[in-house]
Amino acid sequence: MNEQKVQLLDQNTANQIAAGEVVEKPASVVKELVENSLDAGADNIEVTIFGGGTEYIRVVDNGSGMSEENAKLAVLRHATSKIRVAEDLLHLNTLGFRGEALPSIASVSNFQLLTRPVTEEFATSIKIEGGNQAECSATGGHTGTTIIVENLFFNVPARRKFLRTVQTESRYISELITKLALSRPDVRFKLVSNDKEVLSTPGNGDLVDTVKALYGKNVSEELLTVDFADSEVKVRGFIGKPTLLKGTRQWQTLLVNGRIITNRMIAKAIDHAYQSQIPKSGFPFAVLNITVDTESIDVNVHPQKSEIKFSDDSTVYKAMYKALTDALTRPMSAKPQDLTLLDDSELQVFKSAEAVVAATEPSIVVETPKVPETELPALKTTETNISTAKAEVYSAYKSQQQSVWKEPEYTYRPPKTEPVYTISETRDVFDKQDNIASNIIDFTDTDSGVDTIWPLGQIDRTFIVAQSDDSLFLVDQHAAHERILYDKLVASHNDIPAQQMLIPLYIDVTAQDVNLIEEHREEFLRLGVDIEAAGESMLRVSSLPSDIKADDAEDFVREITQMLSELRTINPSDLRQNILHMTACKAAIKAGEVLNMRQMRQLIIDLCNTEHPFTCPHGRPCMVEINSAELYKMFKRT
Repeated sequence: MNEQKVQLLDQNTANQIAAGEVVEKPASVVKELVENSLDAGADNIEVTIFGGGTEYIRVVDNGSGMSEENAKLAVLRHATSKIRVAEDLLHLNTLGFRGEALPSIASVSNFQLLTRPVTEEFATSIKIEGGNQAECSATGGHTGTTIIVENLFFNVPARRKFLRTVQTESRYISELITKLALSRPDVRFKLVSNDKEVLSTPGNGDLVDTVKALYGKNVSEELLTVDFADSEVKVRGFIGKPTLLKGTRQWQTLLVNGRIITNRMIAKAIDHAYQSQIPKSGFPFAVLNITVDTESIDVNVHPQKSEIKFSDDSTVYKAMYKALTDALTRPMSAKPQDLTLLDDSELQVFKSAEAVVAATEPSIVVETPKVPETELPALKTTETNISTAKAEVYSAYKSQQQSVWKEPEYTYRPPKTEPVYTISETRDVFDKQDNIASNIIDFTDTDSGVDTIWPLGQIDRTFIVAQSDDSLFLVDQHAAHERILYDKLVASHNDIPAQQMLIPLYIDVTAQDVNLIEEHREEFLRLGVDIEAAGESMLRVSSLPSDIKADDAEDFVREITQMLSELRTINPSDLRQNILHMTACKAAIKAGEVLNMRQMRQLIIDLCNTEHPFTCPHGRPCMVEINSAELYKMFKRT
């Protein structure tokens, strides 16, 4: 076999090979060009594309621009202003540094560069077609840089063949600009595709305003602030409430020292922080910037600089997890407040005429004749017909207001058959149902101070309707109780109370289930579950968590065996979490069970004092808030 001759590749061939790594698709071109604009200090960047970026890409910025000398060097391979020596890679503060982007792009497209610094009278124009000799000339132009890329991959048909549809490539570019805009809220971004504006950000430096411009008002109002710092790592940004989910990680923008990156370890930290709050198929919203020492990361490990390596993954993971759990816990905790509550005796449906006037017309100050107390009708609802009392109150109210309001021309006709109750009487009606619901929840003292939300009633024996001063709340009673029980079980660590069964329960299962149970018996014992083999295909259950009712015992054990058979790998942490989920779910009150007012109030108090009152352990919502602004909007009163 003849030995092949080794030879140097020409510059254009080398650039096309480099383009295979740097320029994967049109979005890669946009990324490199926009990052150059940011490095040049631009605060206004406009991107225009046609045909998903394969036909036409234009990036216009108002950055520092380049002189003719620098512009000619910029289109040469490995020419850069970002670093001087290899040691500079340890202290990078710019997004680009290799000097490969422009020559690589120019080698696979029709490329035009127009740039002018503020100190120059004329702009410099450079044109390159498919990597051929550059044409340079002086021309007019604004301060900053404009780069136009046409007919991408026209001379590399194999690469062009593997591009996606126009719509998909356009979406890639839109997603990229979105992340870049989130990384720099102080820069105004604008994306135009096929003459239609796709997105635009204000560039005022406010990240919330940027999120609102990109994702809408509903998302921006569901954000939780993340602000964590220790001696080595800072984490700042926003995450979404557990109810704000998407089917992919596309809503997650991760930055390290301002650079957009993807990192499995950081993604795992987000998943673990939201564990037991969201469904397994959901991914929360996140815009997070991690700041670390530049010497502790390596950004030169990926051709497109989209991945980095940390010198100490464990430190970053712990900081991320702590930052997110703090953010998720802080706004959800209900703190006891010092409130002055009216006694039930004062919460009457009918009050004195003076009280009615004061309550109904608080903003009008009028000097009216005061009716002596002796002239007001005595309102004793237990002795006087309620309809007559109501008519007398109305009459007294009219006599006080006749000097201000014109007397209405109608005759009041009190209702004949509809009963009217005081608040106390209403509660008494609910209390009569105690014998139905007394075994549902163990209640503690309701005077905990958490009285900002109080119940109004039950819908379909499943949902609790409650209110605060300015919001309406709908609570799923099963999901709410499940969250309460789960948090209590988690807080108990390995001291989960167990109940010894008077008569052991024997359950027929498969031999494989028996083996799985035996393998993890020690973990089950620590969780209050005493299960052991009683034959080749039978289990004996001697004790269960005290919250599990006897009627649910067999279903509970069968769910355990099913869970063990479905898990590919079983570790103690996952096993514990699954058992706690199942225990809380089985022990919680069910839909269709009647609750009285006292029980509903206690349930709401306990829910508000959990760390995550808006979602159950499976990630489903357990409390929905509708504020007064939304109510006004529903009734078109805005």
